[in-house]
Amino acid sequence: MVETGIVEIGDLALESGLVLENVQLAYERTGRPGAPLVLVCHALTENHVAVGTDERQGWWSGLVGVGKSIDTNEVSVISFNALGGNDGSTGPLAINPATGGPYRNSFPEVTIRDMVHAERKALTVLGVNRVCAIIGGSLGGMRVLEWGIMYPEDMDILFPMAVTPHSNKIGGVFRQTENIPNDMGGFYPLLRAMKTHDIGRGRGGVEIASRRISAKVVAFAFTHDPLYSSEDIRAFVHLIPHSTYCLVNTKNGHNRFLSDFEKWGFVIKQSMEVAKCRQSKLPYSASAL
Repeated sequence: MVETGIVEIGDLALESGLVLENVQLAYERTGRPGAPLVLVCHALTENHVAVGTDERQGWWSGLVGVGKSIDTNEVSVISFNALGGNDGSTGPLAINPATGGPYRNSFPEVTIRDMVHAERKALTVLGVNRVCAIIGGSLGGMRVLEWGIMYPEDMDILFPMAVTPHSNKIGGVFRQTENIPNDMGGFYPLLRAMKTHDIGRGRGGVEIASRRISAKVVAFAFTHDPLYSSEDIRAFVHLIPHSTYCLVNTKNGHNRFLSDFEKWGFVIKQSMEVAKCRQSKLPYSASAL
């Protein structure tokens, strides 16, 4: 069974100092009830529908499902439409309480950290105190990293994919992303948030911020990725105390975290089995796929 819904999290104080009123996040949840929970974070043009249904398959239905790498017979999976999105969460199309009409261009700037804070509040409302794993690529990978720094005790393992510790060549996302909608206006808040991404901001730099991550980290880089090079990702992952670096060989670059599951999905499965939903204190290692 796949459940979709809206979770109301109340007012949300943003990094900018503004307060968004009556914030809500759309979510999808599936998997075995009571099982360890995996949080899936979507990329720029995706949303909370990661698994979907037979009639409308989600963007990660090839990775998440019965008998798949993230096996919904073994775990429960939840995904949120990010704050600032237009698929049920508070974003440009949401009603501005001050005007009674949609925010549209007046929607305030939000950051990756604001998104993560909103997701943490949403999980709390849903009665979730801790998750087994958090996984996502690009924009989703940015959220994965911030989760590990902002709430280091709230997960056992992190899977950031196709992401570096700070923004780089974000404009190229539009050229590299498949199936871009004709109207990109609704994605501007998410794109602006990506431009704010810097885990070292206000924390003494990337190296110091990386040390705040106490969960096991399995980071993925993809060859021929013009946005986030494998060399940059490897250098960053080496700074994280309990980390593994995986290089996936592909000719198709940045968006391969949306496909090519046969090349890297087994690493997700094996890493979760090794973690056993407990923090694993393994040394840094590297591998190529």
